[in-house]
Amino acid sequence: MCTSNSSEGTGPRSRGLPETGFTGLEAAIVLIAFIIVASVFAYVALQAGFSSAQQSQSVIHQGIQQAGSSCTVTGTVYGVSATRSFVESVIIPVGLTAGGEPIDMTTVSVRFIGPRHSEIVVQAKPLVGVFPGYGFWSVQERVNSDADMLLEAGEQYVLNISPWNQNDCRPYGSFAVEIKPVGRAALRVERTVPGSIERMNRLD
Repeated sequence: MCTSNSSEGTGPRSRGLPETGFTGLEAAIVLIAFIIVASVFAYVALQAGFSSAQQSQSVIHQGIQQAGSSCTVTGTVYGVSATRSFVESVIIPVGLTAGGEPIDMTTVSVRFIGPRHSEIVVQAKPLVGVFPGYGFWSVQERVNSDADMLLEAGEQYVLNISPWNQNDCRPYGSFAVEIKPVGRAALRVERTVPGSIERMNRLD
């Protein structure tokens, strides 16, 4: 009898106790691993959020800097032509906006845009003091300027822009000229051609 009772104490029910304890240990390990993984993901998400916020601030800062450093129209815009069919050249006087940084005019790009066409107008060579041919632009005149090609505070550069295609320069036509220094906001000048074209035409 005693031998039988002893063997019952070492049966399957008695061996099940260590198995139950091991299962609990596994659950604890899985829980700890889950917490660690969740912590890592949270850290990565926070780092990504901080990085995105810094990039957004950088983009905003660059936009503000560009807007504050562009040029502006400083006088009347004229259209010049030797024919009554279309305007051949557009004369635009430009200067710096208040507080703007100097602009290297040799880095400026010009784009002529209209309902019927769009084109990039190329810098004339030499750039200063020449009447440009079709498809080119030049600095027709510099006012209160020194010898360099920097548009600085108090100076005025008169640009002569002659598009290759004049489809949008005919009577009652409309167009826009975009003047963009490198790394700065573009100046967009929109004008309408009068119904009757003279040699010198004020463009509004």
